[in-house]
Amino acid sequence: MFFDVIAPTPLIPGTRIFVDWAEIEETFLVVALLTVLIEVPVFYFCGYRKPKELAGFAVVNIISNLLLNEFLEQDPFDWYGVAVVLGEIAVILLEFCLCCYFIRGDRKKLFKTLVLVNVCSVIFGGILFWFYY
Repeated sequence: MFFDVIAPTPLIPGTRIFVDWAEIEETFLVVALLTVLIEVPVFYFCGYRKPKELAGFAVVNIISNLLLNEFLEQDPFDWYGVAVVLGEIAVILLEFCLCCYFIRGDRKKLFKTLVLVNVCSVIFGGILFWFYY
């Protein structure tokens, strides 16, 4: 299909995640939207207030969230927690690399902000997961 994209993951050398963008599960989209609703305001309060920065971060965030959830659905490890930690590390690195293209300024601040934003998202998502399931 035209929308099939191979998204290589650096977490497990030699493995690939196949994402059929035309058939993304509805729950993945809901989770991506929730993540954007959590992370973009935190990103804003950390000092990134330009519309271009916020919009770019939201798009990068949706892409990284969909890739992370597809990775976690593959169940690559016996312990789900290990997969989540490695996946979040990969998300932070991916988001940092992509955000460097449209956010100018202090790279250390950007990296620290992305770590903070993702930690807040994991904590809030864990709380929602705990009460929802």
